[in-house]
Amino acid sequence: MANGAGDLWGLMTVVGVVILGIVIAYAMIRNRRMTPQEKGISERATDRVYDQEARDPANRNA
Repeated sequence: MANGAGDLWGLMTVVGVVILGIVIAYAMIRNRRMTPQEKGISERATDRVYDQEARDPANRNA
């Protein structure tokens, strides 16, 4: 019985490494470089957020 538990632990370790590798590969594919159009959209959105923060009275120093 003790050997069966060790086998299960080894199998879970191997499966865990495989799943981790798949997740890392998926993340790398999803986080590819942005196209110039996507970069422009992101920059404009960031500028809008910064402008909104600057106009908010709660963010002004007394």
